[in-house]
Amino acid sequence: MQAQPATAPAEGVLQRLMPQLAPQFQLALTPRIDHKDYFRITGTTGHIRVEAGTTPTLLFGVNWYLKYVAHLQVSTNGLQLGKAGLKLPAPAAPIERPALYPWRYALNENVDGYSAPYWSFKRWQHEIDVLAMSGTNAVLIERGTDLVLYQTFRDAGYSDEAIRRWITQPAHQNWQLMGNMCCFDEPISMELLKKRAESAKELIASLRRLGITPVLPGYYGIVPADFAAANPGAHVITQGDWNGFTRPGWLDPRDSHFAKLAGSFYRHQRELYGDTTIYDMEIFQEGGGAGDVPVAGGAKRVQEALERAHPNALWLLMAWQNTPSPELIAGVDVKHILVADIEQGRIPRDNRDAQFGGAAWLYGGLWEFGGRTTMGAPLYDYAVRFPLMAKRPGSHIAGTALFTEGLDTNPYAFDLYTEMAWHADPVDLAAWTNDYAERRYGGEDAHAQKAWQILLKTAYGYRADGNRKHGERDASQDSLFNAQPSLTAKRASSPGPDVLRYEAADLQPALTELLEVAPALRSSETYCYDVVDVARQVMANESRRLLPLIKAAYEAKDKAAFARLTAEWLQDMKLQDDLLRTDGDFLLGRWLSYVAPWSSSAAESERLNYDARSILTTWGNRSASEAGHLHEYGNKDWAGLTSDYYMPRWKLYFDSLTKSLATGQLPAPIDWYAFGDRWNHSRTHYTATPEGDSYAAALEVARQLHLAPGESK
Repeated sequence: MQAQPATAPAEGVLQRLMPQLAPQFQLALTPRIDHKDYFRITGTTGHIRVEAGTTPTLLFGVNWYLKYVAHLQVSTNGLQLGKAGLKLPAPAAPIERPALYPWRYALNENVDGYSAPYWSFKRWQHEIDVLAMSGTNAVLIERGTDLVLYQTFRDAGYSDEAIRRWITQPAHQNWQLMGNMCCFDEPISMELLKKRAESAKELIASLRRLGITPVLPGYYGIVPADFAAANPGAHVITQGDWNGFTRPGWLDPRDSHFAKLAGSFYRHQRELYGDTTIYDMEIFQEGGGAGDVPVAGGAKRVQEALERAHPNALWLLMAWQNTPSPELIAGVDVKHILVADIEQGRIPRDNRDAQFGGAAWLYGGLWEFGGRTTMGAPLYDYAVRFPLMAKRPGSHIAGTALFTEGLDTNPYAFDLYTEMAWHADPVDLAAWTNDYAERRYGGEDAHAQKAWQILLKTAYGYRADGNRKHGERDASQDSLFNAQPSLTAKRASSPGPDVLRYEAADLQPALTELLEVAPALRSSETYCYDVVDVARQVMANESRRLLPLIKAAYEAKDKAAFARLTAEWLQDMKLQDDLLRTDGDFLLGRWLSYVAPWSSSAAESERLNYDARSILTTWGNRSASEAGHLHEYGNKDWAGLTSDYYMPRWKLYFDSLTKSLATGQLPAPIDWYAFGDRWNHSRTHYTATPEGDSYAAALEVARQLHLAPGESK
C-alpha cells in the first residue's frame, strides 16, 4: 500500500470544508533548517501553493490566503466560499509570515459542559477543522477522562456502583475534573463510559493526524469524600462547597496514597489514549483550600507525579481569580508549566511575567461565559494590548489561549483573536473590520462596512477596565428575557454584567445597515447568521428598556399601561423566537439532537435528557440553583428555549402581577426551581433544522422596532 503524503491530513480538512476549492491548493510541508515555523503563499490563478513547517501553520496559511487574497471566509458560524466554479486568484507577490509563538491553544474546560458534551464525532471533527484552519496547535480533550477515573478508583478498591455514582454525567463532568462538584444525576453507566472513551480516542487521533497537541487532564488529588474512611491514614483535605455542591476531597500529594493514585491514573490514561506533552490541572479552582498542606510542597509533588509518568511534560494552569497562587508558583519548576492568563479582558494586568515567576504564559481570550449567545468582546485588549505586551523586553508570552466557556458565538471576535497570534504589531481595528465585512459576505458593500463599524464601536468597543462592581466585565450583558422573572432583574445569570457597556440605541442602526446589504451578498451562511445575530441582540437589548417601564407601571398601579407593556414584552419574545428558528446555530433542537445516540436504556435516556436540559436552566439541584445562584448561568437565546421555557415563565409572572393589581393582594410566590425542574424532565421534541427565512424574520424585528430600511425611529 502506498504511503499517504504528509499533507494528506491537511488536504482532508480542505476536502471537508471546501471540496469545490480544495483541488486548487497545492500543499507542502517544508521544515526550515532553523526549525522555525512559518507559512509561505505563492501561485497562479487556480493553482495556489502553500507551504509551511507544520500542519496547523499550513492550514492557517491557506486561511490567510482565503482572507486576504480571495476575500473568502471559513468561520465558526458559516462559510463564505464564493460562487460555484470560482477560480482562485493568484497572490500579487509571495506572502510569508513567521509563527511568532510556539503555542496557539484552545479550549476552556467548560466547553465540554456548555457546548460539546454530547457532540458526535462528525460535529467535533468540524470544530477541529475550523480550529486547525485558525492555526490552533493544542486542544483540550476532557471526554474520556471519566473512564480513567473509574479505572483508577476501581484499582483503589471502590466498587463498580460506588464509583459510577461518584462520576457526574457529561454536561456537568468538567466541573468534577476541576474539583468543584460530584454526584449529580448519577449513576453514569458503564456503557456510556465506554462510548465516551471510544469517542475520545477518535478525537485525539484526529488531532494527532493534524499535528495538534492533545491536552489531557492530569491528576492532582481529587478523591471521593469517603476516601479517608476507606483508606485509614490517608490525609484528605475537605474542600467544602462550590455554589451549593459538595466538592470532592483533595488528597495530600505528599501522602503515599497520592503516588499510587497518580500512577494508576496516568497508566490507564496512557493505555486508553497514549501520551501527550501538556496536562491540564486546576488545584483550588474557584475556592477550596490546602488545609495544613503546604501549597508549595503539595504542588511540587503533583508536578513530580506528572514528571514520573510523562518526563518533560508541561503542566497547564489557568490564571483565574486567585490562582495560581505565589505559593504554588514557588513550589514548581516553572520551566515545566504553562499558564493560560484568562483575565486580561477584565483586568489589564501588566505584571504577569513576575507573578508567574518567569514561566511561559498564554494571553487568553475569554469574552463569553456559560455558552451564552450575547454579542460582544473586548477587541482592543486583543488587537492592541496583546502585541504591545508581547514586544516588551523579556516577555514570557508563549502564545494565545482561546478560553471562551462555550463555542461558536461571536465569529468576529474569534477571527480577530486567532489571527493575533500572527501579528507582531497592533492591528488597526477599523481597517481590519472593513476587510472582515468584505470577506464575510463576499464583496465590498458600504452598508456592510457601516454595520460592522457600528458593532465595533458598540458591542465590541469595550476594554478591560478592572471594574469589579458589575459582574463579568470581560463579557457582554445577557438578555433579561432569559432572566428568572423579577421586576428588578438586571441580568439573567447571577455573575453576568448588570449594565450595558454601550448605549443600546447606538447599536440599533447596525441592523438597519445590515438589512440594506446588496441582495447578491445576502445568500451566504455567514450573512444569514449575522442578520439573525444582530437582530437578536437588538431585540435582547429591548428587554432592558422595557422592564423598568413595566416596573413603573406596576408600582403606579396603572393597569392599562402594565397590560400594554407586558403584551409588548411577550410579543417581542415571540418575534425573537421566530427569528431564532431560521438559523441552526440558535436551535435548542440541535443541542438536544446530539443526546439520544449516547443512551443505552430508557432510564439512561431520562438521565441524559435531564443533564443536557438542566445545564441550560436550573443548572443543578435546588441548593446549587438557588443558594449557589447557578440558575440561568448557561442561558441561551435559542428557539424552543425562548418559546417553551423563558416565555411561559414571564407569562406566569405577569399573570400573577395582573391578578395582584386586580385584587390588591400581594402576588403569590412562584417556585421557579420547580418550574425549571419540570421542564428539565420533559421530553418535548424540538426540530434541529432551521425553518423560515432569516432576512424576512430580521426585517420583521426591525419593523417592530421602527428600524427597517427607510423608517426612522
